[in-house]
Amino acid sequence: MLRAAILAGLAGLAAAPSTASAQPAEPAPAAEAGEDIVVTGRTGEPSTQTEVTRQARAVTVPGAIRHFALPRFEGDRLCPGISGLQAEDAALMIDRIRATAEDLGLRMTRDDGTCRPNFVVAFVDDGQETIRSIQKGRYWLFRDMPPHELRELLGEEGPVRVWTATVKRTRDGMPAGSSQWMASSRIYLAMREDIVWVLVLFDRDDVQGKTLLQLADYAMMRGLARTRPVESDGQPMDTILALFDPGATPPGRMTEFDRAYLGAIYDGLPNMPGITKVLGVNRQLRLQEREAQAADAKGK
Repeated sequence: MLRAAILAGLAGLAAAPSTASAQPAEPAPAAEAGEDIVVTGRTGEPSTQTEVTRQARAVTVPGAIRHFALPRFEGDRLCPGISGLQAEDAALMIDRIRATAEDLGLRMTRDDGTCRPNFVVAFVDDGQETIRSIQKGRYWLFRDMPPHELRELLGEEGPVRVWTATVKRTRDGMPAGSSQWMASSRIYLAMREDIVWVLVLFDRDDVQGKTLLQLADYAMMRGLARTRPVESDGQPMDTILALFDPGATPPGRMTEFDRAYLGAIYDGLPNMPGITKVLGVNRQLRLQEREAQAADAKGK
């Protein structure tokens, strides 16, 4: 019911195709584009573990990450959908999202066009007005959102707005509040937080000059985890989350850091404290480096 209501709210607001919204990606097709994603530190020097952890904290939506799990898609299969682009461009973005999500180990719906999207990327004239219109006409969709988060969502400025719906479940996937006994520790929590629906709204005028690859990767970094945009200045490693920083040249796709961040979020059990995931970004970077070295050695 949630997905159907939100899709109905988007009808007429995001459905008009816009061929000028984004430029076709110059790199390889979406299914192959992830093979050469290698971006080093912005200064050319290796980033320290402390710097990486600090950046991971900076891009994570603030919260009590020592006591609660970070949200991720866990119980539901992922079904990406695109609104507001020509069919060919939308298909390229969906292919990219599916390929990356599968690489992260997410469970996917069948790629036959019949699933009901729970990861929606929409290109609209005014994202803020779109969100406000949905909230005004279907206010009950927001009843479980904390008041401060609703205020931030409705008042957010900028070219992108992300609405993430989550539910708390036990570590075994049962609804929160079930009567079974639950235990937690410093390593594992009794509850996990599952993402059940994401809406990423791009303002059409602000995506001029961006590639489909950049937009798909940005949407994934904002939608597959609870992250926030950052400015490039002050970050030790490049990130696609700085895509709309007017004072910097953004990367063309996900970077080493971005893939390591998502890799850490989706590595291991979903009911681990958020700080464990944040600290795990360093481990994911080391794994990437070893895999790259192994690939180089194999190619020689």
